[in-house]
Amino acid sequence: MISHRLGLALLLALLWTSGLAPATAQSPDREQSKKFFSAGAAAYEMGDYLAAIQALDSAWSITPLPAIAFSLAQAERRQYFVSRDRKHLERAISLFRTYLQQVTNGGRRADATDALAQLEPLAVGAPGLGEPLADPGAERRTRMMISSSTPAATVSLDDGPPAPAPLIAEVTPGNHKLVVSADGYFPIERTATAIEGELMPLEIGLKERPAVVTVDAVPAAELYVDGNYAGWILSEKRLELASGAHLLSFVRNGHRVQAKRLRLAPGNNEALEVRLQPTLQRTAAVTLFIVSGAALATGAVLTALAVERESAASDILQRRERMNLTTRELDSYEGATRDRERFRVAAVSGFVISAASLTIAMLLFALDQPDLREQAAAEPQPAVAAIALPEAFAIEGRLRF
Repeated sequence: MISHRLGLALLLALLWTSGLAPATAQSPDREQSKKFFSAGAAAYEMGDYLAAIQALDSAWSITPLPAIAFSLAQAERRQYFVSRDRKHLERAISLFRTYLQQVTNGGRRADATDALAQLEPLAVGAPGLGEPLADPGAERRTRMMISSSTPAATVSLDDGPPAPAPLIAEVTPGNHKLVVSADGYFPIERTATAIEGELMPLEIGLKERPAVVTVDAVPAAELYVDGNYAGWILSEKRLELASGAHLLSFVRNGHRVQAKRLRLAPGNNEALEVRLQPTLQRTAAVTLFIVSGAALATGAVLTALAVERESAASDILQRRERMNLTTRELDSYEGATRDRERFRVAAVSGFVISAASLTIAMLLFALDQPDLREQAAAEPQPAVAAIALPEAFAIEGRLRF
């Protein structure tokens, strides 16, 4: 018994090798045939076999390839078991035989043979077998099939309630209003014309809304988005980014690079606040600035004390010119001169320490630039380009015949 889950990938592969999907540009008719075939495959997957028959029959009328005959036979076969309508049984048998006539070896001959082994006994002895088939387009209905590659898209037809895409609906011939929408995407409203007795396949893609990221940095910092400079963050800044993965890097002299990875969905709103931490080098520079200031202040105080001791010694010398000094005054003079020398040496040492600390601090401060290697290491590796595969492999597993 033929498997009920034959891979669409193989069917499309047959179409590929049969000339429906060559690598070069295709004629408008063949492009239209592919649209009908895809619409039929989608309808088949949804269990709407009548719509699948109508779409595949349109593809078959444009490009009568064996793979389309096989797919159409499968849809007719399924519809027969749903409705028990003999015309679907007869057409399934006819199409499977057509496939066997066109594909003389390989392909899906075994599956077609198994299908005939199942279907022909159902028709044996029944009246009308072998008579010309009724025109398959005699009961064709006017339908529209609206699909979208946008995830979770919904379709509103003629102001009706939104329904998940793809939507297959019977409509009256003429113009109809379509609204396709999805969370995180800009909705699209358009008018489409339905042709009597035809299934009109429409593929409508939506443009995604940008994700909004509000960023703030303390202290103010430069921002790089995916390695590209985006300006200074002096206050809250609003960014509009495409969906997907992004790397936001916050850079400021004397601070560690802060890298934040985000994965954004279309239309997302995110808030990001970062606090940059100073580097050890910047901390050392600030400490040396403080040391330099303290040493300078100490040197100034010691200089003032040395001046005061110099003044005291001078006063004693002036009194010596007018009168004889007592032993106590001589001791005071000697003490003042000793203190003056000590204060002078200490003040000079303070000034030297201050100057040295200031010089080193300024060098550390000036040379404390962001480590761009750190930023580069945090950036995501470039994505490996997807290998271009034939459509048969790219959508394998999405639909099965």
